[in-house]
Amino acid sequence: MSRTLASAPTINPVASFMAAGSHILQTLSLATTLRMARLLLSLALTCALARHLGGSGFGHIAVAMALVSILLSVGELGFARYTVRELMKPGSDQPAVLGITITARFIVSAALFVGLIAWTGWRKPEGALLLIVYGTQLLTNPATETLAWLEAHGRVANAVIAQFIGFIISAVCIAIGIWNHAPLWFFALTYALEGWVFIALCCFVFWRHGGRILPRAFTFQRAFALVSRSWPELASQAALILLFRLDTMMIQWLRGTEEAGIYGAAVRVSEMAYFIPGILATLFLPRLMEARQNNTALYEKRVVDYLSTSVIFAVAVAAGLLILSPWMSTAFGSEFARSSEMLRVHAWAFIPFAVGIARTQILTAEDRLADNLTSVILAVVINAWLNMEWIPKHGGIGAAWATLVSYTLAWIIWTYCSPDLRRHVSGFMTRTFVGLPRFTLVRVRSLLHV
Repeated sequence: MSRTLASAPTINPVASFMAAGSHILQTLSLATTLRMARLLLSLALTCALARHLGGSGFGHIAVAMALVSILLSVGELGFARYTVRELMKPGSDQPAVLGITITARFIVSAALFVGLIAWTGWRKPEGALLLIVYGTQLLTNPATETLAWLEAHGRVANAVIAQFIGFIISAVCIAIGIWNHAPLWFFALTYALEGWVFIALCCFVFWRHGGRILPRAFTFQRAFALVSRSWPELASQAALILLFRLDTMMIQWLRGTEEAGIYGAAVRVSEMAYFIPGILATLFLPRLMEARQNNTALYEKRVVDYLSTSVIFAVAVAAGLLILSPWMSTAFGSEFARSSEMLRVHAWAFIPFAVGIARTQILTAEDRLADNLTSVILAVVINAWLNMEWIPKHGGIGAAWATLVSYTLAWIIWTYCSPDLRRHVSGFMTRTFVGLPRFTLVRVRSLLHV
């Protein structure tokens, strides 16, 4: 793809980069501090909750969360990054954009919630009440479109603080529930409460700083036009969430709820680190998009720097998970002793996962998200096939290995096999792997100060 240099007013690049870097460092420091605090508290609460519920009860929670998270991803319609891009366009009618995206998401999410109620009434699955309680988030989740406005206006820190406050309120309720031996549905409600508080606080910040929504701007024609551009992200995101949650649901189906709970404990611990690639994506994507429009050489350098940073953080996280793995039975109870070996495999899977998140942001900057869809579908198909082969024989550890294999094939190997990905991403990835030994942690710190 050819990239022409856009004509733009002369700016002082050093001053611009210093200002951007200072903001990035401050946001990263705040986000990392709050996330670390949340991680430690969440780990303690998860351990206590697992001990309280046991393998079977914890399995019911994990399966219900898995199913509803897939519905939530469909209800997002793939708008997240596209909404940010629409809001950042010069002359964009921001209230109209939000009016269209929020209304469209609410219509789809409400339909999904009604369908969930109808399905649970017809099939009467185990944990039906849990599914309904978790599913109520479908009615409020469309308001998360305000996060796109906060990101477009450089207010990511506000969203981070709001999320932490929501977590603290939820954590207090979980602790009260454990102390009073509350039923399963209560803990599902506390999870939903965290999301509701988070959304309410973000909406408050949105309105306080001049954000507005114009619902009357919604028309089905305009919504369909937006979905026609966002469908690759919708399909990719839905398939990605399916990939993340498929293991838990298939384990319950093939080996029972208790095995799903034991596996779910390993998943919960490994997913506590998933915020790191997300934060890096939020911070680097605007810089990639800006550089791509103005300076090809700078864009290519930032892509390699971003990939290198992602790999270094991923290796560090994997090492941390490996160190934690022997303590699973101590933390969760003897019933979860086999979670340790599952976590060790998930630790290695975190590396290709982080690379995949970074690759998605590069494709977003290149406006080629559709190229990512084949990788996600490939990962889902491989994961499902390996699960069918390995879960009946090996249980949760088989699902963990299926995850590692599918992630590696989809996010790294397929990058060099797919013609489109080979053309747009593989070169960056090769430069990253070759130059990684020189890309030290000192370089990471200097990069964030750039």
